[in-house]
Parts: sequence; C-alpha cells; structure tokens
Amino acid sequence: MAKKEEIVSFLREWAVSYAKHKDILTKNITNIKEEQDRVIVKFNDKEQVFLIKPTADDSVIQEINKDKNIGIVMLNSRENLDFLIKNWSKLIKFEKLTLFFINPFSEPDKKWLISPYIHNKICDKDSLKLGLKTMFETVESITEKEIMKKI
Repeated sequence: MAKKEEIVSFLREWAVSYAKHKDILTKNITNIKEEQDRVIVKFNDKEQVFLIKPTADDSVIQEINKDKNIGIVMLNSRENLDFLIKNWSKLIKFEKLTLFFINPFSEPDKKWLISPYIHNKICDKDSLKLGLKTMFETVESITEKEIMKKI
C-alpha cells in the first residue's frame, strides 16, 4: 500500500503532465520545477503554481497568493467537495485560483475544475451546491485510502 508521500508524488506527476499537455500547441513553457508539495510552471509570460493537496483543509487557503496563478490539485473526494462548499465565500476572493478535482482512474472523465471567482459571477447562488455536486459526480469519487491501493 502506498504512503501519503506517494499520493503527493503521483498527483505532482499528474500536474506536470497536465501542464505539458495544455502547452502542446503554444509551446510557451520555459521551465517546470517540482517541489515536495507543488509544481511551478514558468511560461513566456506568466507563472502557474500547482499546490498538491490530496485532501484539502483550511490551511491551504493560507497558501493562496492573490497575485499568483494558483491551481490546487486534489482528489475528487466528497471531503474535498465539502471543503469547496464550506470555503466558497473565501475562495471566490482569489481571481487567479483554479481547483482541480481529479481521479486518474475514473471513467470516462478523470477531472473537473473550477475557478470559484469566475463561477461565482455566473452561477445562480440558490443552486450553487447542486451545481457543484453535479460537476463532482462527472468524475468517480476517490479517497486517499482508495488511491493508495491503485498506485
């Protein structure tokens, strides 16, 4: 069975692959630096930081810098969906934040993502929870315990 560090490593590799795939046509990546709990991708004109948090908690909000492009890569778990809903009012304040909910073993979709700042401008506040739950359900749920068995 894998350890938590292996889950972080697995998700870090996913973030690197994702960034490279998104850059296939434009070829704007100049450097990719992998650190323990993050991936820093430098482009010709910007920098994108992916924070690797298999299970998000309130401390992750402290790590978000308003001036940086931040992506939080986490498992598509019920716990992380609850984190999103609980912290929605805090997360919508970060204009350059994107949350990636992933399950690389899911069929057919393996990820869904959301930028709370943008989503908040266009969503119907009364159906926010239902909309988030619907997006969550497009990818099979996976917990840390479940992914440990697969990697």
